[in-house]
Amino acid sequence: MAARVSTIWFVDNNDVRAELSLYPQPDQAAALAIAQRLHPGKEFESLGPHPLSIAATVQPGYLFIGTYENISVVASAELSTFLPSELPESWLLSPHRPLTFLVSSSPDRAQGSFAVWENGQLRRSFSALPIDIVENIGIPQTWELPYWSGEHPLRYPPGVLPDPQALPFHPQQFAEAANAEWLGFRYTGTPHEDDLDKTQILLWGFKIHQKSEVPKTTPPAPKPAEPPTAAPQPENLPESASTPAPPEEPVAVAPEADPPINEPKTNEPRPPTPEPVAPQPVTPESIPPEFTDTLEVPEEPTSEVPAPAPKKRSRLARYFGFH
Repeated sequence: MAARVSTIWFVDNNDVRAELSLYPQPDQAAALAIAQRLHPGKEFESLGPHPLSIAATVQPGYLFIGTYENISVVASAELSTFLPSELPESWLLSPHRPLTFLVSSSPDRAQGSFAVWENGQLRRSFSALPIDIVENIGIPQTWELPYWSGEHPLRYPPGVLPDPQALPFHPQQFAEAANAEWLGFRYTGTPHEDDLDKTQILLWGFKIHQKSEVPKTTPPAPKPAEPPTAAPQPENLPESASTPAPPEEPVAVAPEADPPINEPKTNEPRPPTPEPVAPQPVTPESIPPEFTDTLEVPEEPTSEVPAPAPKKRSRLARYFGFH
């Protein structure tokens, strides 16, 4: 027997072969309930249905469970034990069924084990290596007789002498025979005509997690909240602030308003327009005093009038030589 097997079966029906031959679908909810009873305080990740041919080779950290009408099966690495009699009671009493079958095989150490409980009481247990019996409890069952009588001897390579302490059978082959007797199929070797197809028997897979591992998957939730925080709104704010900046520059045109106010004061070439206006108010003689009160600008031209006089005096002075 070269296959790795770690399974325990809970049976409430004497005709296991008849029920498994229907190849029923596993109940996920019922499988999860059994997983929670076997591993309280743990979290389980669903892996979907898997065939028994793969589920039986389960690795640590995983669990495969099939629940049907009168049969339940669990595949776990914890069931690969040297001493089936020391299996914790939690594995026996979780699903309350009259019969419990354990079948375990480990190719790396050439070990095979099997056991049967009736209503929670151990009736038969066997575990051995090719040259050593680890556990042998209870009365051998009838199907064991051909193996104990030497009908299935160990085969050695040419030139290799048998160990004097070797068993008359291979322990893994012995466990394979127990599985075929109780459940109706074999994992290795040529299947018999009436053997069930183990690839059609489905179990529901779970990955076992610690509760502390579950929160590690929750932090990714705030990640969708990051995009709203990183919204380009703050980037738009400087853009909006930059847009009002250009209008502030035209507002600075205020200094341009000042020069036109000074232009009438300094530049009086524009008076051609007021000159036609000036003669109109001058016609009434009552208005001049008002203009004289408000405008003292005529004093400026008086300063301009004497300016030409010295120019004339300067010419005479130049002519007569006086200053």
